[in-house]
Amino acid sequence: MLTEVITAVIAVYVIVVVIILIYEDRDPSTTLAWLLILLFLPVVGIPLYFFTGRMWPWQRHRKRIDALNAIEAHRVLPSVYAEHQLWANERRARYDGTDVAKIINMIERQSDGHPLPADTVEIFTSGAEKFDRLIADIEAATDHIHLQYFIWERDELTARVTEVLRRKVAEGVSVRIMYDFAGSFNHRKDELKSLERAGAQVEADLTKFNELNYRNHLKIAVIDARVGYTGGMNMGQEYIDGGSRFDLWRDTHLRVSGPFVAELQRLFVERWFANRNENLWVERYFPVLASADPSSAIMLQLVHSSVGDQWEAVKQTFLHAVASADRCVRIQSPYFVPDQSFYDALLTAGLGGVDVRFMMTGVPDKKIPFWAARTYFPKVLAAGVRVYQYTAGFFHAKSLAVDSTFCALGTANIDVRSFSLHDELMVFIYDEEITRQVELHFETDLAYCREVTAEELERDGRLVRFRNSVMRLASRAL
Repeated sequence: MLTEVITAVIAVYVIVVVIILIYEDRDPSTTLAWLLILLFLPVVGIPLYFFTGRMWPWQRHRKRIDALNAIEAHRVLPSVYAEHQLWANERRARYDGTDVAKIINMIERQSDGHPLPADTVEIFTSGAEKFDRLIADIEAATDHIHLQYFIWERDELTARVTEVLRRKVAEGVSVRIMYDFAGSFNHRKDELKSLERAGAQVEADLTKFNELNYRNHLKIAVIDARVGYTGGMNMGQEYIDGGSRFDLWRDTHLRVSGPFVAELQRLFVERWFANRNENLWVERYFPVLASADPSSAIMLQLVHSSVGDQWEAVKQTFLHAVASADRCVRIQSPYFVPDQSFYDALLTAGLGGVDVRFMMTGVPDKKIPFWAARTYFPKVLAAGVRVYQYTAGFFHAKSLAVDSTFCALGTANIDVRSFSLHDELMVFIYDEEITRQVELHFETDLAYCREVTAEELERDGRLVRFRNSVMRLASRAL
């Protein structure tokens, strides 16, 4: 009798698991990975799935999205919408009939990100330089400071920032801070609590049970709606000196000024509204800014994707960018666990004779994606793509450059979680001079890299290759 009961329970369990996984309409490889974990490791697999694997249908977010759209529709933002018509004419003159025009259209349709001018664009590859500049901008703030980070640590840097923010609050500047609950879970919150007591507003994002598998991976700073930052660096000392784990930390971050800052502000305001139901769609946070001359200004466009959206917008835009390349593609990401579509795009570009080069970390912070990446390399190398691993320290930069024509910098990694489950952004920059800067950074980084070769991969033993294949399977699920 007991045996029959156990058999029935197992049968029901298998049926329920299969129905749930099929209903979610995931990529088949991810579905298969979870199916194997749940069937062969049910004791571990069930809690793991519900905490890290469950895909709540994107329609559950429709109410929030509709509310945000209604607010935006009734409070037209002068700094954004007044620029649209001005830049529509310039965009047509510059890019109509080109692949850049297709990318612009894709981003507009997927994530409502419109191309806008920036008065200045600066790229930082040093955490010390970036944070010194950010702190100086915070010191100069007169109205508001909005900070959003995936990780907010408790260390030497956060002590400096906390002191400055406390002083700005005392001066009457409005300070809002948002951090990802899971990303910052291991770090003490006493400094943030002290800022709250001083008058700042502090909010943890994605704290609900059914959100624990997701991450707000954005890094955004907006000061007085005139200066904005985004890129790979979180709020922590290790992004300056590598911390206790690494000899150094190589990352890329972006500082912009001018009308485009409204796009970074838009993302912050949307997440803030989702958490606090506080409406910041007002002219104070979206002022009218004098625009540069359209014929000479730098055009930027923000693409944003989230588990709550219908499109995997960052991935789709990356796919088209790689497919549009005629001569060269340069990609930097700490990890390489692509889904099949992006994997195929790289293979197609390489086989077509495009000079495709990819750079990732050679000093891992996480073993699973590092080992999994090696299973993709043999076919990538055979297609003509060159792969480099940065060995001077931990490599965390996220960048894309195509044909010395346009580039993208932001928060997204080349992995399935960034493409499907995280809040991510990339800033596409349609400027040849800045694109050449990004390509030059890539060339400079090569001095600290080792190139991965087919001969090296062939020397991996069977056990190593089996371990890497298991990690590839696990990475699809986690």
